[in-house]
This record gives sequence, structure tokens and C-alpha cells, in this order.
Amino acid sequence: MPVFRILNEERFMEKGSFFDKNRLIMNKTKMVVGIDISKDEFHACIKVLTESGIVKIKGTRTFANDYQGFELFLRWVLDRQKGVGSLSFVMEATGVYFEDLAYFLHSKDKLVSVVLANKVKNYAKSLNVKTKTDKVDSKIIAGLGIERSLEQWKPMSPQYKKLRDYSRELLSMKKELTRAKNQLHALNSSHSKPKGLLEIKEKQIMFYQDSIAQIQSLLHKAVDQDLELKEKLEKIQTIKGVGFETSVHIISETNGFELFKNIRQVVSYAGLDVEHRESGTFKGRTKISKKGNSRIRQALYMPAMSAARTNKPIKALYERVCEKNPNIKRKGVVASMRKLLILIFVLWKKNTTFEMNYQWAPIEIGE
Repeated sequence: MPVFRILNEERFMEKGSFFDKNRLIMNKTKMVVGIDISKDEFHACIKVLTESGIVKIKGTRTFANDYQGFELFLRWVLDRQKGVGSLSFVMEATGVYFEDLAYFLHSKDKLVSVVLANKVKNYAKSLNVKTKTDKVDSKIIAGLGIERSLEQWKPMSPQYKKLRDYSRELLSMKKELTRAKNQLHALNSSHSKPKGLLEIKEKQIMFYQDSIAQIQSLLHKAVDQDLELKEKLEKIQTIKGVGFETSVHIISETNGFELFKNIRQVVSYAGLDVEHRESGTFKGRTKISKKGNSRIRQALYMPAMSAARTNKPIKALYERVCEKNPNIKRKGVVASMRKLLILIFVLWKKNTTFEMNYQWAPIEIGE
């Protein structure tokens, strides 16, 4: 009986049966849902790559950015999936507004990709699309998913997400505190300042200071609950210039470096990779891309300034870069930021402490 079944299957394959053709078509077809999302709603566009290589639009529609909208959206998509081989959802990383939908789709075992805004923008430029509406953007995002092989999105672990939320609020509060102090200084230096306004500004500063202290306390409590995490963070803090808050910022923003396989990926994610601009005899300025996580760069700036004075390897790197670029000392700071990030990545992956006399290869320090 098994032999008969095998012979029959081979005969059907030779003749090109309906069932075999259908299976081949299913493997070749691809359905991508492009999503342009905002605070209150999102616009979706379904595109299908047919077995003949033609891309067709199967529908466009707007949904509410809430759970009821998500349920309605998924039913709308699944009704149009019949006869399609693969289904994936692609959305733009728009602030935090994409997160609820991404988590919802992931909970339903759907393939989700989240792409940076600059990637969508550059793709749209390649298509020479000048119109910008939600409907057009969703079509562009769906087209990107059809043409490119995108990485699958995975949610952060609850622990890292909590740390990330605390860290982001802490960075925001510190930024506001600095702004308020500068405003108070300007008021004090101005002629005939209103007394009531000074009191309001001083109260505002006190509010920020109290809020920062509360968030710092919550951050320490969250880390203390995970002894393994606390131990690894303490090893990172053996790098001179890197304190508790910096180590938490970097680890939470990268989800514990879970998806990063090498140093170049980490540097690129932080937007600290170098862009070269050359064409024929033209040689443009070399600078960092800044196409990545700006909060990582924000968290590394002051530690890099400190490390450039107190950490021997980073100080040597800083001085070497500044010697090559005497008029642009900021390049030395950027190089220090990059090396600090690489050090944090390596120590985290190896679960070890910092060695001052470790010999770094040029590729490792990003020179």
C-alpha cells in the first residue's frame, strides 16, 4: 500500500496534477499588508505577488488604532488570504503608536516587520513618489515588504521593556530639567524680572528634580529584582565613564543585544556608523549616519566626555582622532561614544569585566 501511494504521487507529479500545481502556486505567491499608523487610526494596504510575478492590490482600508480595530483589521485581511502562500505585515516605527498593533499581531502568530522611517522614505524616493498621504504611504510600505526580505519583529521581554520605559522617561526629565535651569538663569540675568515668574520656574525645577529621584528609585528596584541582570550590569560599570544609568539605558534600548550578532550591527543600530561621500573627484565630508536609535547616542554623549579624560584606551583614541582632525574635536567624542558602545556590547556578550590593558584591533574599535 505505501509503495502504491508513492507511485501514484510520482505519476501525479509527472502529469502536473491540479493539486501539485496548486501547491507550487501557493509557494510562489506572497501577500504583504502595509500599515501606516498614527495615534488614533491606521491605514492598511494589501498587496499580493502572484505566481506570474505581477503585484496586485487586494484592498485598502482605514481602522481605529484600538483593540476593536485590530480584530476587525485581522478578519478583513484573513478574508483576502485565500489561495495565498505566505502572509506578512509591515509597518513603520512611528513613535510608540505601532506597538499595540505589533504586539496584537505577534500574539496571533503573524509575521510582523517594523522598519525605520528613513528606510521607507528612501524606498519612496527610489519610486519617485512625491505624494504623501496615509493611503499612499501604506501602499509604499506594502511594496517594500513585497520587494525586500525584512527582519521579523519580536517583542521585548517584559523586564527590558519596563527598564526601557523608565530609562526613556529619565532621559526626558533630565533634558527638561536642564532646559528649565537655563531658562531660570536667563530670567535672573534679565532686567526687571517678575518675582512671581521666578517662583514658578523654581517650583518647576523642584518638580523635575523630585520626579528624577523617583524614577531613579524605580529603576534601581527593578534591577535589584533580577540578580543575574544586576551582576551583568555591574560588570559593564567596570568601564571608566559608564555608570549605572548609562548601562541600563544601553541594555534596555537594545533588548539585551538579543538580535545583534556582531559589532557592526550594534554601531549601525545606534546611528554611529560612518558615512563616506565620494564620487569621481568629489570627496565630501565623512560623518556618522545618525540613522538609528537617537536615545543610545544621547545616553553615551556625557559618559564619552568623561571617559575621554579618565579611561586610558578611550583617552588615547580621543587624542588620536583629535590630532587627525584638530578643527573638529567632536569627531573624537563620537569615536569615544562608538568605542564605549562596543565595549558594553562585548562585556555583555562575554559576561566579563573590563580590562584596561586589553589590546583592541582597529576593526573592533571602529576606526
